[in-house]
Amino acid sequence: MNPLPFSARFARPGWLLAGALFLLSLGGSWALFGPERNGAAADADDTLQVVYHINADDPALHLNALRNLQNHIDGSGMDRLEIKVVMHGGGVSLLQYANEEPDLRATVDTLKMQDVRFLVCGNTLDKRGIGLDDLYDAQPEDRVPSGIGELTRLQRAGYTYIKP
Repeated sequence: MNPLPFSARFARPGWLLAGALFLLSLGGSWALFGPERNGAAADADDTLQVVYHINADDPALHLNALRNLQNHIDGSGMDRLEIKVVMHGGGVSLLQYANEEPDLRATVDTLKMQDVRFLVCGNTLDKRGIGLDDLYDAQPEDRVPSGIGELTRLQRAGYTYIKP
């Protein structure tokens, strides 16, 4: 069997179609990630929407992540930010530890007073048998059906994703 010469292999319609699709995908990526979305550059005074993702069962990480979040607020101004913290898996332990850890509890309280929303994954709560009353200051409206689903929804709505 004689393989086709190099020039003949790339003259096939399949290669042309693949190349065209590749170039279109590059153009589509620029539209999604470029400096201008929806035809207009972001205004410096626009509200910044941010979602913090916490899924680790680590009290030191929790406290550090929340301190970083406070630094974010201090650096940008709360009037310019809309922040949500989505916890799933081991991350729901943040609000369990806050029941017993005064520093963590005080940090959660301070952030909530600045309108930071703490959202917990309903799937995790159900699978681990955790009730909202087991979580520090958790309300029914803080429960979302799926933590990953909520992260996806928020990112599609324009929220910037941060994983501390």
